[in-house]
Amino acid sequence: MKLKLSLFIGVFVIALVGNSWAADKTSETLFKKAFQLFDQSLAGDDSVTEKALESFKTLSRTYPDNPLFLAYQGSCNTLVGRDAWMPWNKMDYTEKGLDMIGKALRMLKPKHDQETIRGAPISVETRLVALSTFSEVPKFFHHFEKAKAVLKALFQSPAFGASPPALQAQVYWRAAKIARMENKRAEESKYLRKILEIDPNGQFAQAARQRL
Repeated sequence: MKLKLSLFIGVFVIALVGNSWAADKTSETLFKKAFQLFDQSLAGDDSVTEKALESFKTLSRTYPDNPLFLAYQGSCNTLVGRDAWMPWNKMDYTEKGLDMIGKALRMLKPKHDQETIRGAPISVETRLVALSTFSEVPKFFHHFEKAKAVLKALFQSPAFGASPPALQAQVYWRAAKIARMENKRAEESKYLRKILEIDPNGQFAQAARQRL
């Protein structure tokens, strides 16, 4: 019952630059350190998964009003579930993580469209974490439709169009993958072309060209 999160790898690896959330350099420094562990875990290093989870737990406790940290904590929980041996532990950690991400989404307010970390609007990256996690957990968790709802919210968000092109490209790549999973080739192609339009030399450009 190994969780199929491998395609989640690389979704968050692009480094973005810009103003930090509420000008709080401490929160951004701690976030970058926690994210490094998270990224290692995504790449398959299960030795750091628990460390990543503990790091985001600390961030969530220290900054309880920041939904992004809670979203990453929830995603870390799904990675702990991925790495767990016992089926009941896989289920428990994953369900707990999905619930946390759901709570993070409910915390989003208009101000999070303006507040940024690493140059990315908090609202956009929080939804991206949700989108990526919801769409990659196995179908029996029943979160695929929720992933589609998050994608719709992203496209409707005024912060999305104002986000860095590299971040938008990540969202369009995820949208293309969802379309492919639903055998909607024309829709997939539309999103792949958007990647080439807004970020022609970015991380997902070559893969988009290959799919087209």
